[in-house]
Amino acid sequence: MITIHNLTAGYGKLEILQDLNLSFAERQFSAVLGPNGSGKSTVMKAIMGLNTVFGGSIKLKDRELIGTATEAIPSLGIAYVPQRENIFHELTVLENLQLGARSLPKPERPAALEALLDIFPILGRRRGQRAATLSGGEHQMLAIAIAWLSKPKIMLLDEPSAGLAPAIATDVFRILQELRQQGITLIVVEQNARRILQYCDYAYVLREGRLVFQGSAEECLQDEEMIKGYLGVHEGSVSTRP
Repeated sequence: MITIHNLTAGYGKLEILQDLNLSFAERQFSAVLGPNGSGKSTVMKAIMGLNTVFGGSIKLKDRELIGTATEAIPSLGIAYVPQRENIFHELTVLENLQLGARSLPKPERPAALEALLDIFPILGRRRGQRAATLSGGEHQMLAIAIAWLSKPKIMLLDEPSAGLAPAIATDVFRILQELRQQGITLIVVEQNARRILQYCDYAYVLREGRLVFQGSAEECLQDEEMIKGYLGVHEGSVSTRP
């Protein structure tokens, strides 16, 4: 779905990504991993037109995204869930969802909201609460649900498990698996490499803005050098995939 070729990008005059090449397959759950400062979030922001691109190409199938206005990208079927500032805290859960559904034709909105509550039942129980009162996991569920309401073909998620307890992070990753089963292409930046490799299909590992590994989640977990050198996962600490 998205092909990144020889991408050099960063912020202001600072280059973070260096001649990066990535290719994200349709209907695949891909994780972008690496140590802090490796450029993971910069990849997401480059796709969305939120930082400086010095060279290279980012294509959605055959369409070049570089130069496309950020506000036009969602209409191409790409939804982005940033790590922070991803919901309206002063509104209720239902009001957040209603805003998320505004991109849909009005007759489709009630059915979309009903279907959403089948996937995210906790949001139905919290519909009247102010979003600011949600737990960390509920907050993240709401942000993902708002993105889902735009009916995207691709979802970009930046650190969806950040700050969550392990059990709650597991709930978030299981929701993402369900969205992948609906046919949505998922590209997820994640610091918790050990956990997400139990759920995703494919992994890319960055270091200092360059690609140092790509392969299936199983291949990544079996690569001892990758585990110890880049992901900080201790041998023998990885549980089996669900």
